Amino acid sequence: MPDGRVVGRAKNISELATLIKTAPLDAVLYHTKGGHFAPWLNMLGESSVVAKLKSLQINDKTVRVALLRLLN
Repeated sequence: MPDGRVVGRAKNISELATLIKTAPLDAVLYHTKGGHFAPWLNMLGESSVVAKLKSLQINDKTVRVALLRLLN
């Protein structure tokens, strides 16, 4: 969360997708807008996903759907 509370940790893309579905919207927006997913995805070797993530239009109402589509 933006205040530092941890609401979940993902070890792989499947776990990340589950967290994106269930985590508070503030947490999803915080990490999306902060660019926190890209380094983690790069570490997993998901450079094609990172490239798509960089062009993602962030909208507070549709961020979950957009991220989930990107990860699938």
